[in-house]
Amino acid sequence: MTKTSMTPDIVAFNLAVTSKKQLLQSLSERVAQHGGLCERMVMDAIMKREKLGSTGIGEGIALPHATLPKLSATITLLATLESSVEFDSPDGDAVDLVALVLGNQEDSSSYLASIKTASQFLKARGNALRDADNEAAVRQLLDSRLTAAA
Repeated sequence: MTKTSMTPDIVAFNLAVTSKKQLLQSLSERVAQHGGLCERMVMDAIMKREKLGSTGIGEGIALPHATLPKLSATITLLATLESSVEFDSPDGDAVDLVALVLGNQEDSSSYLASIKTASQFLKARGNALRDADNEAAVRQLLDSRLTAAA
């Protein structure tokens, strides 16, 4: 058993979007602003990955992710959505929890570990995140640790 916690660089609570494209644009804008990146470059990388197959993983969760050549460190954004949006998930469920992970092409281990951690966290704490009344409650959940099988 390992202890897993998630510490995203950015938290977006109750994000108001109405489509997958609008969601990805909003996330790209926030991550680009946080990381001093070109918003278009972020969006292009995310869309390139989405074209390979939806990053919706089921149970109302999506994990869009991509690598960028000159990113100095992995960036993670956690978003709860005001209303669910269609995301082409394998189970057909609309998405209301999203973790966006951007990584450096040269450091795939950190990038992949962040995706794994986000997936485990969202699956384990999804209902609690959905029940959170405000960003502070989301951050409190993020501070809590969960035990997951390694």
